[in-house]
Amino acid sequence: MLTSDKESEILKLAYVPEQIPKLMSFLSKGKPELLDEKYLLFRDKQWLIFIGYPLRGNFDKKDIENKIKEILKKYKPDNLWIVAEDLPENLLKKFKTMEEDYYYKLDLKTEIDRKLIKIVEKASIKLKVRFDKIPTKYHINLINEFLNTKNLPANIKELYIRIPEYVRKYETAFLLSSYSKDGKLTAFYAIDMSARQFSAYLIGCYSKENYIPYSSDLLMFELINFSEKEGKKYVNLGIGVNEGIRRFKKKWGGTPFLRYRTYEYENYSKIFDYFLSNYKIKL
Repeated sequence: MLTSDKESEILKLAYVPEQIPKLMSFLSKGKPELLDEKYLLFRDKQWLIFIGYPLRGNFDKKDIENKIKEILKKYKPDNLWIVAEDLPENLLKKFKTMEEDYYYKLDLKTEIDRKLIKIVEKASIKLKVRFDKIPTKYHINLINEFLNTKNLPANIKELYIRIPEYVRKYETAFLLSSYSKDGKLTAFYAIDMSARQFSAYLIGCYSKENYIPYSSDLLMFELINFSEKEGKKYVNLGIGVNEGIRRFKKKWGGTPFLRYRTYEYENYSKIFDYFLSNYKIKL
């Protein structure tokens, strides 16, 4: 397990949400470990998730390949998943690509478009924003409503289902919520502030039943202001997911800044045999 000092050091260097130890441990139910002071991994007895974004230095395919070799030799997981920008060509023959996307980043030095300011001003007449620490039944109902009306990937749906409990458990996370004048929840974002450099947008949804235009825009404006006050350099808006979400993030100045890919091996024996033949691992 990570010491509190080591976790604090990681959070200073982190630049993607997967490098937030408590968040990934909660979502994966795996134990966090630091490999060579450079890479995070999360594991249980039979599986392992390797975060291939280096905390120090630049991304290097050969280094990634060597670290995968070390992981297979040391842990011998039945299941191995990798999150990284890319894998070496020879490994792509052994691993299955599950997802391809980009992380979106909103630099807090970016000037907000005047049109968006006007939209926010209109929304603020009908809405009030609140920082909620404890998810209510209205947040859960809104998540269910949202998931029933959106065609989202299974892993994203799982994120929506589990994040409220994460917010309840950890003090660095909260819900940024918008309410109508009669007290109805119209939208919310789940945010984590653990990382030193950025605030992490985890999930967000709005209500069609209690719909008020520009609820999400008002929340984004408040998130930007709060992140600035907390000394963050940028908001990590997460991955694009679909065209509608990407369009919203880009509207607010979000730009793709890092490739996001997830991989799993298709057959454990084949990938392990590959390393045996190429690196002559002594068992």
